Amino acid sequence: MTKVAIFSDIHGNLNALKAFYSDSKKNGADDYWFLGDLFGPGPDTQELLEAFKEIEPSVKIRGNWEDFLINSVHNDDKELPDSIRIIESYVTNHLQNPKEISENISNWPLHQEKTINGVRIGLSHNLPDNNSNDTLSIRSESHELVELFQGPRQTLDIAIYAHIHHPTMRYIDLNCLMPNAKDYNYSQADERLVLNIGSVGLPFDKPTHLYKERRAEYLLLEIGEGGDVYPHFRRIPYDNSLEFKKASEKKLPFKERYKNSFNL
Repeated sequence: MTKVAIFSDIHGNLNALKAFYSDSKKNGADDYWFLGDLFGPGPDTQELLEAFKEIEPSVKIRGNWEDFLINSVHNDDKELPDSIRIIESYVTNHLQNPKEISENISNWPLHQEKTINGVRIGLSHNLPDNNSNDTLSIRSESHELVELFQGPRQTLDIAIYAHIHHPTMRYIDLNCLMPNAKDYNYSQADERLVLNIGSVGLPFDKPTHLYKERRAEYLLLEIGEGGDVYPHFRRIPYDNSLEFKKASEKKLPFKERYKNSFNL
């Protein structure tokens, strides 16, 4: 049995990253795959980077917030919203060598494919060729999710992505992409598993009308020798107030908006 901790969307939240990493070690993770969005809009920068390096992910995917940082460092941020430019200015001013960091991050791919115990897995932040937009939201239909399995990815068993901050598990049938197909021949079904891993540092999901998620989220994927898979959606509590305290001490831009993201 191989255990892989798949995580993303840390968004400048060091305490959430520490909570995730501690839990993953307790659960015997063999490897780590990161699917993007390390910095911003949270307060942590250089210390967060050092903690991230300690994890040593074997996969590092470039998210849209990595592109924000790259564009900011190279003064190519005119198309970015004003709020993003302000946040990225904060991030670059608190990193020790933002130019070197952005050059390293620019080499991260938009997608990567792995095979574990014969199971073929596709990894991306969002779409394989587009790390932004809302195509793969929780409202997406099968004919939109099929983009995760196009071209050279047609043989994938599982597509795993990040970006939407909602842990999600669903199947799509590549031979039946429209709902309510009449007289469907189920012997022709070509089902594929689609997983979203949620967000370590800034979850958006609201599991019940009573509770807005604020724990550190990640996916612990177990893959058996026979190709059997066991996706475990982990949610780890931690002290959010430490992040809010740092946000005030470091004069984080839009700190109240950041705090309100946790519905506190």
